[in-house]
Amino acid sequence: MPDFLPMIPTDDDTIRAAAWRSQRHVARQALLSAGATFVPIPGVDMLVDISVMIKMLDRINQEFGLTPEQIDKLPSQERLMVYEAINWVGTVLAGKIVSSQMAVTLLKSVGVKVSSKQVARWVPLVGQATAAALGYAALRYLGQAHIKDCERVAREVAKRLVYRKDNHQQ
Repeated sequence: MPDFLPMIPTDDDTIRAAAWRSQRHVARQALLSAGATFVPIPGVDMLVDISVMIKMLDRINQEFGLTPEQIDKLPSQERLMVYEAINWVGTVLAGKIVSSQMAVTLLKSVGVKVSSKQVARWVPLVGQATAAALGYAALRYLGQAHIKDCERVAREVAKRLVYRKDNHQQ
């Protein structure tokens, strides 16, 4: 990774491009999660889900310039503006490091119960397919929701930059 971390995208085309790259990444990661369901070692699928989710959310944050490291490199005024936008949007994942405990909590919040997924995967074929579909749907849902939140943060930062620029010109 280069020393220069990209700034938060603030024009519509750049925001859409970051969202598109993030959506492709989410789809790939959700498929990886679904595939892990077919590994016949107990607990591997949940470990993969948690690992994939942490990396996926970090990648989305990175695409939008919203990792803690990227935000810390901003000048103080812009950093404050970003944190205000994150708070205004109400996202809990932008600008944060996602821990494994947070990942488990998020997976549970979208209805993927660890026990039901574990039990379902041991029923031949149909159970494994159901468990794979649950894992895929949960990660895809979380990823898509986070992309939308990051888009909203980027658009809010763009509005605040325009507002600040207009007020300084007067």
